[in-house]
Amino acid sequence: MTYESQQVSAEGGTRLVAYRWPASVRARASLVIVHGMAEHARRYARFAQKLARRGIDVHGFDLRGHGATTRSVDHGFLGDRTTWDTLVDDVQRIRRRARENSGGAPVFLFGHSLGSFLAMSVLQQHGHEYAGAILSGVDKPGRLQTRLAALLARIEIARMDTTGASDLLQRLSVGAYDRRLKRRLGDDRPNGWLSSDAAAVTAYESDPDCGFALRAGAWHTVLRGITRSQGAHARRRIPVDLPLLVIAGGDDPMGQFGRGPERLARALEGDGQRDLQLRVYEGRRHELLHDSAADTVTDDIRNWIDARLGQQLAAG
Repeated sequence: MTYESQQVSAEGGTRLVAYRWPASVRARASLVIVHGMAEHARRYARFAQKLARRGIDVHGFDLRGHGATTRSVDHGFLGDRTTWDTLVDDVQRIRRRARENSGGAPVFLFGHSLGSFLAMSVLQQHGHEYAGAILSGVDKPGRLQTRLAALLARIEIARMDTTGASDLLQRLSVGAYDRRLKRRLGDDRPNGWLSSDAAAVTAYESDPDCGFALRAGAWHTVLRGITRSQGAHARRRIPVDLPLLVIAGGDDPMGQFGRGPERLARALEGDGQRDLQLRVYEGRRHELLHDSAADTVTDDIRNWIDARLGQQLAAG
């Protein structure tokens, strides 16, 4: 099964490169994928193809500064005029495309890692437009922590400008995940925190569109956006009846080995979310769809979507 590709006009004259894996039968639903940092949407092809065979129209796109949306020499640079709200608007443009292509079928949202934080902001502003959302590889960082990190990014911008790649910010983020994994599991492979499957890590490292450093300006934009999305007031803007599925690896150092997703789930439940599920896959790491449990995770997501579609039909 091949994908369709097209460019989608976005704010500031940017043309987002978007992908569609069309449902092999009449679409029962659409899924919009928001990928993570330093990767791209085509990495989700296997996941998308499996869902498409079951009547789910799957859409993805390369974020600004990523994949085919941006020249490889500019990977990691979001653009000086790009704000967190610009990225939210980009997701919404793909949502509209998904709805049009599927004939108005319900639209679900999938966000991984950086994409999960962005998805939360999308839901806080436009949650009523979605039938449900899956948050993958997520964490619940403290707002003080992210504010201080954003301040550090601002200092790095002053030192090297917005386009500079900061070794310090990389060491404090990606480098920290490798160090945590080594302390906990004794695994000292670079990028081993991404997956327990060594072949998947090698594939990531061999992909020219993966593994680049985010630029200082992009770090500042992202960290400020994450800070905003994690506040209690912002969280409570997510519709309480919106179905949410939080998934994470029990050995994911970004999610503090399951503790971060658990804290997020408790916070969302405390906010009154009525349909929330948390699934922590023990022994799996950050990229669940590129780990040894990928097929199980895909089946769980498909079954969760099917169940929500069934509830909507029953209610209708």
